[in-house]
Amino acid sequence: MRKIVVGLARAMSENLGFDENYIEKAFNMKSGFDVMAMNLYPPNSKSKGDIGLPYHTDPGFVVTLVQDVNGGLQILSHKGTWINVYIPHHAILIQLGDHLEVFLLKLISLICLK
Repeated sequence: MRKIVVGLARAMSENLGFDENYIEKAFNMKSGFDVMAMNLYPPNSKSKGDIGLPYHTDPGFVVTLVQDVNGGLQILSHKGTWINVYIPHHAILIQLGDHLEVFLLKLISLICLK
């Protein structure tokens, strides 16, 4: 997973017009300080037996998700409605986390100030 994340960081750096290692250096990814969590979500206490968590955002640089047989991942659309996400069996979903979003917003503000 670490190689995948570093590869994604390098690809994003290049696509943003920076040196290949720009994001990797900014996040100090060679430090080895990574967090990986594996969760099996219990029934949501606010629902009637549904599996999952209430609305939340995902911290970190990149979030990977392996879908179990129960499914249930949803994303909130720009219109405020929940959309079911289909993840094929044995696939890995890779999504951008909050830290990368904040980093990119900071980059945009710095570019706009120039």
